Amino acid sequence: MQLNLFYKHKIAPKLALVFLLASVFHYSQAQPREFIEGVHYQALANPVPTQTDADRIEVRELFWYGCPECATLEPVMSDWGEGVRGDLVLHRTPAIWNDIMALHARIYYSAIAVNAEDLIHREAFKAIHQNNNPLRTESQIRELFLANNVTAEAFEKAWNSGEVNSQVENARLRTAEYGVDKLPSVIVNGRFEVTHNKAIFNHIELNIAVNMLVRRLRDERRTDF
Repeated sequence: MQLNLFYKHKIAPKLALVFLLASVFHYSQAQPREFIEGVHYQALANPVPTQTDADRIEVRELFWYGCPECATLEPVMSDWGEGVRGDLVLHRTPAIWNDIMALHARIYYSAIAVNAEDLIHREAFKAIHQNNNPLRTESQIRELFLANNVTAEAFEKAWNSGEVNSQVENARLRTAEYGVDKLPSVIVNGRFEVTHNKAIFNHIELNIAVNMLVRRLRDERRTDF
């Protein structure tokens, strides 16, 4: 079953998604599955250093607000992130290939600067994919922030800050380092990429593949065998 059926019918989409994701994940835990490099995931040709402590596993979601699949993945990754514990850390990185993606990356980092990351992240996807607002101008983006209780002064300060400029440029560089050419994409510990293909045909399979790679990395670190 494709996940987007829940969104089409609009019947408690997030709740249905959580239950389905949980049931399929538990099934995958009970039934051994073979995940094959080059089929279910790709090894990065050049591993990229993580931005976490060496004893933690970094899961990094690359997204773009204009990407429909990224929009439907957002609640899945947010729910997954809420359950992150112990040796795992989840980061988001806006992918940048062109000017409009750089503009949208500035939305994300400005939202962090005004302490509204999760809210603006959700509302940016909603604006584009539900409300027919492309967020292609600074004026449209300013209105999005103001509508979500961010003052004009706070928005202007964040939007034009050197810190946000630096973060956008860093996201551009990391996109190139990962070699990502398709979204959404999840990078596991700077070594592996998981994205949609014939074997990873929906968000549930993507989530399971990420969890399997996390398990593999944990097994590599074990010293009790």
